[in-house]
Amino acid sequence: MSGKNIEYRKIDGEPIDEKEMQKSIDLLHEYLDEFISKDALTEDVKYCFSKGRVVGAYHEKELIGVVVGVYTSFFDKFHIGHIAVKEKFQGKGIGSELTEKVIQEDVGASVHLNIGNPEVEKFYKKIGFQQTHKRFKRTSKKSDNLKPSD
Repeated sequence: MSGKNIEYRKIDGEPIDEKEMQKSIDLLHEYLDEFISKDALTEDVKYCFSKGRVVGAYHEKELIGVVVGVYTSFFDKFHIGHIAVKEKFQGKGIGSELTEKVIQEDVGASVHLNIGNPEVEKFYKKIGFQQTHKRFKRTSKKSDNLKPSD
């Protein structure tokens, strides 16, 4: 199966479709669980549905991929928050297409990557992203059980 049978559509319109938002959260959580708690992910996705952009990839009306992000004036870039494509659809250009469709045309884009995931780093390099920063993080003393992206 190629990416030809895939429909891409913006799914963050008003009013917010709670069912599509939950499907997006569930799909992202399935692939990002080791990196971010479901609570933090839910907060991010809700923010992107209301203030950012969300694009879904559908195959036969089933959500098979999703990307969420938001423009940030701090960096003057569109920041990709999270992306996931169901495993059986990976390697077919769907993640690349989702990324292209979510980024606003008139600004650049950024993404923060968790260490220890070289495949994701290769993916972003392949679609034209360049490493420009290293990010350091310090968790609060009250919460020592946070996941890397929390």
